[in-house]
Amino acid sequence: MDFQSSVEMIQSGDPDGLFNAANDLRQISKSEAVEVLYQLAIAHGVNEAYLNYGTLLHDMNRSKEALVQFKKAHAAGDPNAAFALGEVNWEMGRHTEAIKWLQLAGSNPFVPLRLASSYRATGDELSAVKVLREGSENSAEAAVEYIITTNELDLDSAINLLEKHLQNGEVDVLVVLADLYSKAGNTAKEIELLRRSVEAGEPNALHNLGLALWQSGNTREGKSLLKKAAQKGDKLSSKVLHEIRGKQRHVQLK
Repeated sequence: MDFQSSVEMIQSGDPDGLFNAANDLRQISKSEAVEVLYQLAIAHGVNEAYLNYGTLLHDMNRSKEALVQFKKAHAAGDPNAAFALGEVNWEMGRHTEAIKWLQLAGSNPFVPLRLASSYRATGDELSAVKVLREGSENSAEAAVEYIITTNELDLDSAINLLEKHLQNGEVDVLVVLADLYSKAGNTAKEIELLRRSVEAGEPNALHNLGLALWQSGNTREGKSLLKKAAQKGDKLSSKVLHEIRGKQRHVQLK
């Protein structure tokens, strides 16, 4: 007896199916069980299951199979299927196909960055910049990419754009916004934002804050944070600490 057969017994009203299903679940993984249930849902005409099943397959690194389900979801009228198709094709490096689907994905805030990336991969820089420009107001990640990869905004405009996203709770802009304030000569604001990025769990936050503090003259705290980052495996922090120690030895020798 397999899990699918056990579930079918339950559907037919046979209580032994419950016992069999319990035993089956002890032998198979959660993903295997969920896959069977999505397949049964689809077999019974639940069109919403196509997208969820595709997402499960994608999470299981079965992207080609996921695309099949996403296409079925799109054919069934699922409004989120086009983005799923675009994103998976983008991840697979199939950029022409990604562009086709992402263009159909509507106002999803995750579209602009992926669409721009695919345009760039196909050599269409003008379309990439246009997508980022148009998406920068509603997509925080597009705004960051627009600022980093183009020179269309002056410093004040770039700061204002990211401040709007930060006010909307988009903490992923913190590091880039801190860098902009650094370029504007506002060290206090830079450090304030970097402290917030540490609290938000940004991967490179300890290094960025430690280096900023060191460069601003707060050498004790800066060095302490760089050490913490190095202990967590940050190779760049280890390199900076090595350079700091070298400079200190050089000063002492003088």
